[in-house]
Amino acid sequence: MRTKKIKIDNRPIFKVRIDYRTVITVRSLDAIKMWQEKYPEAKILE
Repeated sequence: MRTKKIKIDNRPIFKVRIDYRTVITVRSLDAIKMWQEKYPEAKILE
């Protein structure tokens, strides 16, 4: 049987607070910009 290769993702992880109870994780600055366009009050936590 073949074993699965483990994929290692070295991209940085950013946490973005959309509103007071919603935190999302994104991996690119383009994604952060997209969320900040939809939610102007979004803040980067890490």
